[in-house]
Amino acid sequence: MSVTRVAVIGLGAISQSVHLPMLRRNAEGFEIAALVDLSAERTADMGVRYGVAADRRFSSVDALVAAKDDGVLAIDAAILATTGSHAGDTLRLVKAGIRVLAEKPLAYSIAELDALAAYAVDAGIDLRDWVRVGYMKEYDLASQHAKRLLADVDLRAISVQVMHPLDGSQLEYARLAARTHDVSAEVLAPLIAATGTIVDSAVGADLPTDLRTLYTNVVLGSIVHDVGLLRMLVGGLGDVDFAQHWGPRMPGSVHLRGTLARDETPWTLDWHYIDGYPDYQESVTFHHETGTVELLFGVPYVTNLPTILRVTESHPELGIRVSESRWMQQEAFENELFALAALVRGERPDGASVEESMADVRVGQRMIRALALSKGVTLDPGVEAAQ
Repeated sequence: MSVTRVAVIGLGAISQSVHLPMLRRNAEGFEIAALVDLSAERTADMGVRYGVAADRRFSSVDALVAAKDDGVLAIDAAILATTGSHAGDTLRLVKAGIRVLAEKPLAYSIAELDALAAYAVDAGIDLRDWVRVGYMKEYDLASQHAKRLLADVDLRAISVQVMHPLDGSQLEYARLAARTHDVSAEVLAPLIAATGTIVDSAVGADLPTDLRTLYTNVVLGSIVHDVGLLRMLVGGLGDVDFAQHWGPRMPGSVHLRGTLARDETPWTLDWHYIDGYPDYQESVTFHHETGTVELLFGVPYVTNLPTILRVTESHPELGIRVSESRWMQQEAFENELFALAALVRGERPDGASVEESMADVRVGQRMIRALALSKGVTLDPGVEAAQ
């Protein structure tokens, strides 16, 4: 079996808890070919832990690409796990001939995704052959079985509930490296400014700070996982008819409801960030004419913590049957990694690419528009989310 040479870009919590351990666990098929992070201390630490030599550690995507172009570095694919939008770096990597698995969100704006699509047209490539987005729930066997169960039912209602404790309480097991302090404010300033400009184009420079935070950190930082899952399972979300945000402090709680894109089936979504909540919980429930299909997700950073697929249905002998299925030996993040290797081999595995991300960002913009209206704020008519 050929080895897929992978660059891991962004060495924060998700890379330390999931991506790097998964690559090591599958060392017969994957090589950690390069590490990229703004912090030289962090790349040195991870380089020692994972056996990546100093000449394969970089501080930027541009430096990584230059090394590949100069012929001093051989890589096939990149896992892009930096903070914020990933569209710009995805474009740089694809231009360099590197397949990409980008963590969500792929972008904060439609314009960023339009730039990716325009490059693909000019280059004569199909981005489904180059890019996948890190919606790990799409690679979960429980989700895939739920899709089959939902294919032939008449849906009555869908509900999503997320109970989100402090991030640290979800990551304690991972023994993350200590925070580094070697990245200066001068280095961060242009990156922060560039992100701000992108968000301005999406939701407006004058949008109150709490709403901007809800857009970037909550809607496109967390809720987008469920947006993507519902796109995969039932064709996606349509109108957002009602929105509410409350709580003693940010990010608080969000309630959203609307209808599916394909019909008038109602959906509701409740997302709660509660510092002292005992554990992360997430349920996605589909009620239909003959029963219920429910997905119960655990802490997303803990690998091989199986999702539960719970089915309630009538049975001629048992009356009401409630069954639970789980796949202990199947890890969604691992299946996602195998899909990246399939891209490198020239295959076209299932999973979201740029087109699907564009649909998800549009849903996210409808959500933030509804949240703004709930607070008496009207978006600037010239920004994307107002369209």
